[in-house]
Amino acid sequence: MACSIVQFCHFQDLQAARDFLFPHLRADTPSCAMRRDPSKSTNWDDDGWGAWEETEPQELEEEGNTYKTQKTSWLQDCVLSLSPTNDLMVIAREQKAVFLVPKWKHSDKGKEEMQFAVSWSGFLNVEEGECVTSALCIPLASQKRSSTGRPDWTCIVVGFTSGYVRFYTESGVLLLAQLLNEDPVLQLKCRTYEIPRHPGVTEQNEELSILYPAAIVTIDGFSLFQSLRACRNQVAKAAASGSENVQPPPLAYKKWGLQDIDAIIDHASIGKHY
Repeated sequence: MACSIVQFCHFQDLQAARDFLFPHLRADTPSCAMRRDPSKSTNWDDDGWGAWEETEPQELEEEGNTYKTQKTSWLQDCVLSLSPTNDLMVIAREQKAVFLVPKWKHSDKGKEEMQFAVSWSGFLNVEEGECVTSALCIPLASQKRSSTGRPDWTCIVVGFTSGYVRFYTESGVLLLAQLLNEDPVLQLKCRTYEIPRHPGVTEQNEELSILYPAAIVTIDGFSLFQSLRACRNQVAKAAASGSENVQPPPLAYKKWGLQDIDAIIDHASIGKHY
């Protein structure tokens, strides 16, 4: 059986995302290559060739190599998340994040192609010194009967080194924030609803799980959906009235401690089995 990989979209302005997340990579040459001690003269006759050799230490070459490596592999230093519906991608680093959405654009050859373009960029941190450690895009279905099955909107869940988990809209608006543990968030995962496929197997409900170094937190999907919908409605009303007072509803969750474990690198939520 033969398989093929079909391209449905590509990135056109990744450089804009890179320049925002890595401002020091905007220049074509590293700043270290332009540094020189101003107290040293540039007169060849007075200083001779030895003075010029002193201004080019081996550290400059090593830093230049590091600069070139980071310029070509900067995505490896970022937190990435792509929505299961392929309609939103998040690229985050430290306190910053860039949201990209697919749009029809004309390519260099004059053809219309689907290209990911930057829709929002900004800072996500609230607490001083906290950085993004994990991100997850969760598409939320519409409750309208006329819905075509496409998601109504996509929620971006972000974990931080402070232990906070925050929920954002596609435009970077903060909907909900919860401090579930004081350790850094290691991983975010979501389990979607599944109907019973075999006799004796119960249906699997939606669930968001957050992994910490010594704990794991689970949030029921239905409860989370109701809270996010209420927060989104409150934010819309506050924006219309010019008010910033948004009272988020309580978020119900369960928390388990992980004892006598050296290091955790991954987890999976397999649901209920009897």
